[in-house]
Amino acid sequence: MKLPQYNPAIDNPPLTEQEMDELDELLSFIEADDAVADMESLDGYLTALLLSPALPEADVWVTRVWGGQDPAQAPFGSGKQTKKVAQLVLRHLASIDRQLRADPEGLEPLFGIAEVEAEDSDEVQEIVDAELWCIGFLQGTAMTPEHWNRIFDDAELADALTPIVLLGSDPETLTPQQQELVGSPEGRDTLSRQVPEAIAELARHPLCTKA
Repeated sequence: MKLPQYNPAIDNPPLTEQEMDELDELLSFIEADDAVADMESLDGYLTALLLSPALPEADVWVTRVWGGQDPAQAPFGSGKQTKKVAQLVLRHLASIDRQLRADPEGLEPLFGIAEVEAEDSDEVQEIVDAELWCIGFLQGTAMTPEHWNRIFDDAELADALTPIVLLGSDPETLTPQQQELVGSPEGRDTLSRQVPEAIAELARHPLCTKA
Protein backbone atom coordinates (compact mmCIF):
# COMPACT_ATOMS: atom_id res chain seq x y z
CA MET A 1 0.00 0.00 0.00
CA LYS A 2 1.45 3.32 -1.11
CA LEU A 3 0.93 6.09 1.42
CA PRO A 4 -0.21 9.51 0.13
CA GLN A 5 2.28 12.40 0.10
CA TYR A 6 1.41 15.56 1.99
CA ASN A 7 0.22 18.40 -0.24
CA PRO A 8 -0.25 21.72 1.62
CA ALA A 9 -2.40 23.01 -1.25
CA ILE A 10 -5.14 20.49 -0.41
CA ASP A 11 -7.74 21.83 2.00
CA ASN A 12 -7.51 19.24 4.76
CA PRO A 13 -10.00 20.03 7.54
CA PRO A 14 -8.64 19.90 11.12
CA LEU A 15 -9.50 16.83 13.16
CA THR A 16 -12.59 17.03 15.30
CA GLU A 17 -12.33 16.10 18.97
CA GLN A 18 -14.01 12.80 18.15
CA GLU A 19 -11.47 12.07 15.42
CA MET A 20 -8.60 12.97 17.75
CA ASP A 21 -9.95 10.54 20.33
CA GLU A 22 -10.33 7.89 17.62
CA LEU A 23 -6.75 8.40 16.41
CA ASP A 24 -5.43 8.36 19.97
CA GLU A 25 -7.18 5.04 20.56
CA LEU A 26 -5.78 3.56 17.35
CA LEU A 27 -2.28 4.68 18.31
CA SER A 28 -2.67 3.06 21.72
CA PHE A 29 -2.62 -0.38 20.06
CA ILE A 30 0.97 0.17 18.87
CA GLU A 31 3.53 -1.72 20.93
CA ALA A 32 6.80 -0.82 19.15
CA ASP A 33 9.21 0.92 21.52
CA ASP A 34 10.15 3.62 18.99
CA ALA A 35 6.59 4.35 17.83
CA VAL A 36 4.71 7.63 18.23
CA ALA A 37 1.90 6.03 20.16
CA ASP A 38 -0.31 8.86 21.48
CA MET A 39 -1.73 12.19 20.28
CA GLU A 40 0.60 14.35 22.39
CA SER A 41 3.71 12.63 21.03
CA LEU A 42 2.28 12.71 17.51
CA ASP A 43 1.66 16.45 17.77
CA GLY A 44 5.29 17.03 18.76
CA TYR A 45 6.60 14.63 16.10
CA LEU A 46 4.69 16.36 13.32
CA THR A 47 5.75 19.80 14.53
CA ALA A 48 9.43 18.83 14.29
CA LEU A 49 8.90 17.47 10.77
CA LEU A 50 7.28 20.74 9.71
CA LEU A 51 10.22 22.73 11.06
CA SER A 52 12.47 20.90 8.60
CA PRO A 53 13.08 22.24 5.07
CA ALA A 54 11.22 19.31 3.51
CA LEU A 55 9.29 16.26 4.65
CA PRO A 56 10.81 12.82 4.13
CA GLU A 57 8.87 10.48 1.87
CA ALA A 58 5.50 9.49 3.36
CA ASP A 59 6.50 5.83 3.40
CA VAL A 60 9.30 6.88 5.79
CA TRP A 61 7.78 9.48 8.12
CA VAL A 62 4.23 8.07 8.31
CA THR A 63 5.36 4.51 8.99
CA ARG A 64 7.61 5.82 11.80
CA VAL A 65 4.37 6.60 13.65
CA TRP A 66 3.89 2.87 14.20
CA GLY A 67 7.57 1.99 14.53
CA GLY A 68 8.83 2.11 10.97
CA GLN A 69 7.18 -1.06 9.75
CA ASP A 70 5.98 -1.47 6.18
CA PRO A 71 2.34 -0.32 5.75
CA ALA A 72 1.36 -3.89 4.96
CA GLN A 73 2.67 -4.93 8.39
CA ALA A 74 1.19 -2.03 10.36
CA PRO A 75 -0.25 -3.11 13.74
CA PHE A 76 -3.85 -2.32 12.87
CA GLY A 77 -6.79 -4.58 12.11
CA SER A 78 -6.76 -4.12 8.33
CA GLY A 79 -5.31 -2.20 5.43
CA LYS A 80 -8.39 0.01 5.56
CA GLN A 81 -7.66 0.90 9.18
CA THR A 82 -4.01 1.61 8.37
CA LYS A 83 -5.11 3.94 5.57
CA LYS A 84 -7.47 5.71 7.95
CA VAL A 85 -4.68 6.27 10.47
CA ALA A 86 -2.47 7.70 7.70
CA GLN A 87 -5.25 10.03 6.54
CA LEU A 88 -5.95 11.29 10.05
CA VAL A 89 -2.23 11.86 10.65
CA LEU A 90 -1.96 13.81 7.37
CA ARG A 91 -4.89 16.00 8.32
CA HIS A 92 -3.37 16.77 11.71
CA LEU A 93 -0.06 17.57 10.02
CA ALA A 94 -1.90 19.99 7.72
CA SER A 95 -3.57 21.68 10.69
CA ILE A 96 -0.23 22.27 12.45
CA ASP A 97 1.32 23.45 9.18
CA ARG A 98 -1.39 26.10 8.71
CA GLN A 99 -0.88 27.36 12.26
CA LEU A 100 2.91 27.55 11.89
CA ARG A 101 2.63 29.46 8.62
CA ALA A 102 -0.09 31.87 9.71
CA ASP A 103 0.66 32.53 13.37
CA PRO A 104 3.46 30.55 15.03
CA GLU A 105 3.01 32.54 18.26
CA GLY A 106 -0.59 31.32 18.40
CA LEU A 107 0.28 27.62 18.07
CA GLU A 108 -1.42 25.52 20.75
CA PRO A 109 0.53 22.26 21.14
CA LEU A 110 -1.19 19.27 22.70
CA PHE A 111 0.26 19.18 26.20
CA GLY A 112 -0.88 17.20 29.21
CA ILE A 113 -2.61 19.28 31.89
CA ALA A 114 -3.27 18.13 35.44
CA GLU A 115 -5.09 19.87 38.26
CA VAL A 116 -3.11 19.84 41.50
CA GLU A 117 -4.26 21.06 44.88
CA ALA A 118 -1.82 23.51 46.43
CA GLU A 119 -0.11 22.31 49.62
CA ASP A 120 -0.89 25.43 51.66
CA SER A 121 -4.45 26.10 50.48
CA ASP A 122 -7.56 24.58 48.94
CA GLU A 123 -6.83 26.23 45.63
CA VAL A 124 -6.40 24.03 42.58
CA GLN A 125 -3.77 24.96 40.03
CA GLU A 126 -3.15 23.66 36.53
CA ILE A 127 0.19 21.96 35.96
CA VAL A 128 1.27 21.73 32.33
CA ASP A 129 3.38 18.72 31.33
CA ALA A 130 4.84 18.63 27.82
CA GLU A 131 6.96 15.49 28.32
CA LEU A 132 5.16 13.30 25.79
CA TRP A 133 5.01 16.14 23.27
CA CYS A 134 8.75 16.75 23.65
CA ILE A 135 9.53 13.04 23.29
CA GLY A 136 7.62 13.05 20.01
CA PHE A 137 9.36 16.23 18.88
CA LEU A 138 12.80 14.68 19.42
CA GLN A 139 11.64 11.61 17.48
CA GLY A 140 10.79 13.99 14.65
CA THR A 141 14.23 15.61 14.73
CA ALA A 142 15.78 12.17 14.27
CA MET A 143 14.07 11.91 10.87
CA THR A 144 16.16 14.74 9.39
CA PRO A 145 19.37 14.65 11.48
CA GLU A 146 21.52 16.80 9.17
CA HIS A 147 19.04 19.67 9.42
CA TRP A 148 18.65 19.42 13.18
CA ASN A 149 22.39 19.07 13.77
CA ARG A 150 22.75 22.51 12.18
CA ILE A 151 20.10 23.88 14.52
CA PHE A 152 21.68 22.37 17.62
CA ASP A 153 25.02 23.81 16.51
CA ASP A 154 23.46 27.29 16.50
CA ALA A 155 23.96 28.60 20.04
CA GLU A 156 20.82 30.76 20.06
CA LEU A 157 18.51 28.08 18.70
CA ALA A 158 20.05 25.37 20.87
CA ASP A 159 19.31 27.53 23.90
CA ALA A 160 15.69 27.92 22.80
CA LEU A 161 15.41 24.14 22.46
CA THR A 162 16.67 23.48 25.98
CA PRO A 163 13.19 22.97 27.56
CA ILE A 164 12.29 20.46 24.84
CA VAL A 165 15.54 18.56 25.26
CA LEU A 166 15.22 18.42 29.05
CA LEU A 167 11.61 17.22 28.99
CA GLY A 168 12.00 14.81 26.09
CA SER A 169 15.30 13.15 26.94
CA ASP A 170 16.01 10.06 29.01
CA PRO A 171 16.49 11.40 32.59
CA GLU A 172 19.61 9.24 32.93
CA THR A 173 21.32 11.42 30.32
CA LEU A 174 20.72 14.59 32.36
CA THR A 175 22.81 16.14 35.10
CA PRO A 176 21.61 15.79 38.73
CA GLN A 177 20.48 19.43 38.66
CA GLN A 178 18.51 18.89 35.47
CA GLN A 179 16.97 15.70 36.86
CA GLU A 180 15.81 17.63 39.91
CA LEU A 181 14.22 20.27 37.70
CA VAL A 182 12.28 17.83 35.50
CA GLY A 183 11.46 15.67 38.51
CA SER A 184 9.16 18.21 40.13
CA PRO A 185 5.70 19.19 38.80
CA GLU A 186 6.58 22.86 39.19
CA GLY A 187 9.81 22.48 37.24
CA ARG A 188 8.09 20.57 34.46
CA ASP A 189 5.34 23.18 34.35
CA THR A 190 7.89 25.99 33.99
CA LEU A 191 9.76 24.20 31.21
CA SER A 192 6.55 23.21 29.44
CA ARG A 193 5.32 26.79 29.30
CA GLN A 194 8.55 27.79 27.55
CA VAL A 195 8.06 25.32 24.69
CA PRO A 196 5.52 27.29 22.54
CA GLU A 197 7.83 30.31 22.51
CA ALA A 198 10.72 28.07 21.42
CA ILE A 199 8.64 26.67 18.55
CA ALA A 200 7.64 30.17 17.43
CA GLU A 201 11.31 31.20 17.41
CA LEU A 202 12.22 28.18 15.30
CA ALA A 203 9.34 28.80 12.90
CA ARG A 204 10.61 32.34 12.24
CA HIS A 205 14.23 31.29 11.71
CA PRO A 206 15.59 31.00 8.14
CA LEU A 207 16.90 27.49 8.83
CA CYS A 208 13.34 26.29 9.42
CA THR A 209 11.51 28.42 6.86
CA LYS A 210 10.19 26.60 3.81
CA ALA A 211 10.33 28.19 0.40
